[in-house]
Amino acid sequence: MYHLSQGDELDSQYDEDQYVQRFRVHSTLSSREMINSPISPVEPDERTHLLQASRKQVRSWTSTFLKRALLLNVFPVLVVLAWCAIPFPNNNPYDDPDKNISSVDYIKNNFLAYNSSLNDTDSSHLPAPNSEPVEINFWFFLFFYYGFYNAIALLMITKIFDLYSLNWWPKWLGGFFAYCVFWLMSLAIGMLIYFFTGLEKHNLTWVLLTFMTMNMPLIVAFIVIRSENRNTYRHSLTLAQKTFLEPQLLHRIPTSYLRFLWFCTTIFLVIIAFIAGEAYAYVFLVSPETHSGIDAFVYVYSWLATVYILDTVTDYILETKVRSYPLQFTFKLYFFMIYFIFYRNLFARLRDRDTYILIQAASSLWVCIFYPLCMTRTVHRYLVCYFGLRKEYEDYQRQCGRSFFIRNLAENATMLGFICWIIIISNGPNKSVYPYFKFEDDLFDFDLTLRASCVIWAFELASSAITRNIYKRVFNHDITREAVIDFETYPELVITMIVIIIHVLQDMLMALLSLNFEGGNAAKPRP
Repeated sequence: MYHLSQGDELDSQYDEDQYVQRFRVHSTLSSREMINSPISPVEPDERTHLLQASRKQVRSWTSTFLKRALLLNVFPVLVVLAWCAIPFPNNNPYDDPDKNISSVDYIKNNFLAYNSSLNDTDSSHLPAPNSEPVEINFWFFLFFYYGFYNAIALLMITKIFDLYSLNWWPKWLGGFFAYCVFWLMSLAIGMLIYFFTGLEKHNLTWVLLTFMTMNMPLIVAFIVIRSENRNTYRHSLTLAQKTFLEPQLLHRIPTSYLRFLWFCTTIFLVIIAFIAGEAYAYVFLVSPETHSGIDAFVYVYSWLATVYILDTVTDYILETKVRSYPLQFTFKLYFFMIYFIFYRNLFARLRDRDTYILIQAASSLWVCIFYPLCMTRTVHRYLVCYFGLRKEYEDYQRQCGRSFFIRNLAENATMLGFICWIIIISNGPNKSVYPYFKFEDDLFDFDLTLRASCVIWAFELASSAITRNIYKRVFNHDITREAVIDFETYPELVITMIVIIIHVLQDMLMALLSLNFEGGNAAKPRP
C-alpha cells in the first residue's frame, strides 16, 4: 500500500538524503541533462491521481518567464477571484429586492416565478441603511463558498503527501473516493452545526472545521501504518540474534516510521500557522477600530517573526529528519504566503501616505540588504562556526537563492490578488458581505489604498530586480534557473505550489467574510 514500505523496512526508497548531494552537481549541467541523467530522483510508485503533471508538461509550462508568471501568479489568483466574485444570494433588509440581483427574493421572482411578499412592501418600512446586517443563504455558502475552500484545503494536504510519496488513505478505499468521503463528511458536520448549534455565524467555527478536515489524512495515515505494524522492526532474526539481541531489537523503531512522525509534525505546524494567521486577522484586520502606523508596524513585524520562527523550525525538521527537498520548497512558500497575504490586507486599514511609506521603507531595505548579506561567505562561515551549519557554501548559496525566489513568488501573487479583489469586491455584488472592503468610512480611502498598493508593488519589483542583479553579478547565481531545474526534477512540486497559493488566498477572504445566515439555530428566538 505504502511506497515507504517497499524495500528496506528501515528506510524509504524515496530517500532525499543520498539524492540531495548528487542533485547539487546540476550547476554544471543543463536542465535537460539533469532530468535525463541517472541521478534523477526515484519516481513514486503510487499516485493520488489528483492533478498530476509529467516532467514534459512542467518543462513546457515553465520554459519562459511569461509562462511561469501566468501559471504561478495569474492562474491561482484568477481561481480565487472567480470564487469570491460570484454573488452571494442574500436578503438585504435595506435594498429593493427587485433591483438587487443577488437577493434571494430577486432570484425567486425572476427565475422561479415566486411572488414574494416584499413586492408589496412600501420602501418607507424598510430599515435604515446599515441598520441590519445582510442575511446570506447558508446552502450557497456551505456547498459552493465553503465547500470549494475546504476542498482546496484537503487537496493541499493530499498533494503534500504526494511529495512525501505516501498515500494517506487505505488501499481498499482508493484515493479519489477517500478524498470525496472526507470532504462530504466535513460538509455534513457543517449542516449539523447550522441546524443544532448557534455557532454557524462565527468564522472561527469554519476555521476549526477546516482544521479538522486537514488533520483527517494525518489521523488516517497514522492508524493504517500502526495497523500494518509499520512502526515495528519486522526483519526476521537469526538464531544468534534471537538468543543475544532480541530484547534490544524488539525496541528498535524503523527509520521510515520516525521520518513519518516528523513529517506529521511539520504538517501539524503548518496547520497551526493557519490557525495563528486567522487569529491575527481577527484581532487586527477585522477589529472595527482604526490603527496607527506604529500599530501596523508592530503587527507586520510581530507576524513576520512568528512566520520566520515556524518556517525555521519546519525547515530544520524537513532537512535533518524527513530529508525531503520538495517539501522544504513548498512549506517555505506556504509560510511566505501567509505572511504576505495578511500584510497586504493591512493596506485597507491604513489612513495616510506616511504609514505606507514607513512600512514599505522597512520592507525594501530588508530585501536589498538582508538577502545579499546572507549570501556572503562571511555569514556562511559564521553559521558554520557558531550554529553548527553543515552545508557547503554552494549548497548554502542555493538555499538562500531558493528562499528569495519563493519570497518573490509570494509577494507578487498576494499583491495581485489583493489589488484585484478590492476592486471586484468593493464595486461588486458581494460588497455587503465583505464589510472590510466597503471603504465607506471617511477614514479609509479606496483610491488611496489602490494607488499606494500599486506604488508599493512597484517598489517591491524594483528591490527584487536589484537583489537578483546582485546575486548574478556578485555571487554568479541565477535563482530563476535553479528554480526551473527544481520544477523539472519534481513535477509534482508545481501543482502543489499552485494549490498552496490558492488555499492561502482563500484563507484571507474566508477570515474577512461577514457570516449572517438566514434561519439556522442562531436565528431562533431565545427564551
